[in-house]
Amino acid sequence: MWLVAYPTLDSKLHIIIQKKYRNLNLKIQKLAKEQTIKPGQHVTFYPRVVNNTDIAFTNKEIALLEKGLKYNLHNKKRNWLTTLALEAERAINSLPHTEREYFRNKVARVVIQPPKTTNTPPPHRHRGGISNKPHQ
Repeated sequence: MWLVAYPTLDSKLHIIIQKKYRNLNLKIQKLAKEQTIKPGQHVTFYPRVVNNTDIAFTNKEIALLEKGLKYNLHNKKRNWLTTLALEAERAINSLPHTEREYFRNKVARVVIQPPKTTNTPPPHRHRGGISNKPHQ
């Protein structure tokens, strides 16, 4: 019985599958024609940061502002020093016993007198009036 039914079922399934794939190929071709950008089209991008102040920003500052709020320069929390000390002590405790005291002294020196960074802007510089929205 199976030997008789198998060729018939196989041919019917083959026809159904061919029809299905033909329809899928036609849909793909239609979508490819509709959604492809033609070479003659030009897309205009506007800057993400609009400076509404009289302060001229450097390229590095503008690049930082264009990254958005994820990279904003926020104020530290009130207990940031306690958190820093606890995190440093936890990290130091994971070191071998012979190296712990050396790194405790090194961390204490950095916390007492932090290294000077060149990324911080001068305190007199005002940053009001900066828009991080697309140009309209």
